[in-house]
Amino acid sequence: MDRQGNEQVGSLLSAVIASNPKFAENYCKYKIKSQWRDISGEYVANATEDISFEGRKMFVKVKSSIIRSEMLQIRRQLVYRINQTVGANIIDELIVR
Repeated sequence: MDRQGNEQVGSLLSAVIASNPKFAENYCKYKIKSQWRDISGEYVANATEDISFEGRKMFVKVKSSIIRSEMLQIRRQLVYRINQTVGANIIDELIVR
């Protein structure tokens, strides 16, 4: 809190996330989408058409079959990077379409 008793926005957001698991999950999914370029790299991000989630699965639709093949080879590393980025084990499986 600052001198006037106001809480910082970051600590308020952390409290809301900690108190509401569904909100926390949705926030993590938003964070994944917004940081996809940093997670996957520019080449993959430019070819990505859509990102969606179903349970603990993440679906990524890409424009190119070549990129899809490359992503299939490194999908374990991508799942690891995704979970590291959000700071939680939210994704178990990456499905590339």
